[in-house]
Amino acid sequence: MPEHKERAVEPLLSVEELATCLHKSVASIRSDASRNPDALPPICRLPGTKRLLWRAEDVQRWLAQHVAGPRQEPIPVHLPANSRGRGRPRKV
Repeated sequence: MPEHKERAVEPLLSVEELATCLHKSVASIRSDASRNPDALPPICRLPGTKRLLWRAEDVQRWLAQHVAGPRQEPIPVHLPANSRGRGRPRKV
């Protein structure tokens, strides 16, 4: 008879816990969940509930996908010597 290894179910993250992880406010998380869901990790929807929950593994994977690469030095912009600044001319 084959042995089945029980896989421990990780607890789901609440809105408050995700807000702490992402350094965002709870209101921002709730707003993004309805208006801009791509700004958050995938939501785990349990049948029959409206609670917003996230699996820790999904949050970690999502964060790993959004890590910026190495910083590049900005390209210097050389303006001609006779060019003036932008905007309205100053009163002299």
